[in-house]
Amino acid sequence: MTDNISRPYESTVHIALPSAQHAQQLKDVVSVDEEISNKVVKSFSIVTSQEAAAYEDHIDGGANNSVDKDGEDCSRRVLRINFMATDAKMLRVSMSTTYDMINVALKCFQEFEG
Repeated sequence: MTDNISRPYESTVHIALPSAQHAQQLKDVVSVDEEISNKVVKSFSIVTSQEAAAYEDHIDGGANNSVDKDGEDCSRRVLRINFMATDAKMLRVSMSTTYDMINVALKCFQEFEG
């Protein structure tokens, strides 16, 4: 469903995490709450480090096909968040709030891993 609202202000952030499981857990945590108004729209996806680098035009020379200690493929472990807003202030507020939520979630991950 399209709402025909112009959102010319856009920003995309990539957050690399230690594993695909962490990326999925962080996505689940930060995507729960919808924005209060329709002035900002966020979308979430989990991508490979190569996809994130290509998006940012900083393509790495070699392929990252590494495997972590549990045998899990590490390549799809980057959370991509795309923000689109009607004005710069709403974009800044939404990004700031999302970063705060990410900070809390990452601290919880650290606390409960050990």
